[in-house]
Amino acid sequence: MNSKRSYHKWTEQETMQLYKIVQSSNRNWRAVEKAFPQFSLLQLQNKYTMIEKQYRLKQAHRTPAYSQNQSLLENDDTLQILLNLISKQSE
Repeated sequence: MNSKRSYHKWTEQETMQLYKIVQSSNRNWRAVEKAFPQFSLLQLQNKYTMIEKQYRLKQAHRTPAYSQNQSLLENDDTLQILLNLISKQSE
């Protein structure tokens, strides 16, 4: 096992692909892992968790447009909001 760590800066395309695959597979992490063989399962889960946290922080400052029973990530504009957050962080 290579213990050397390297940083990977996620692109908008990778982030979007991760989001779509996680959502379409109902969080079937084995399917997600197959789509991203260069990342470990833990790396993928951590990245997705960070996306969700960023979204929740953004939503905390807005009036929610979803019901309490609806996932935060089920809104139609969610992906665009996430991409905007990611692009602002990389500036």
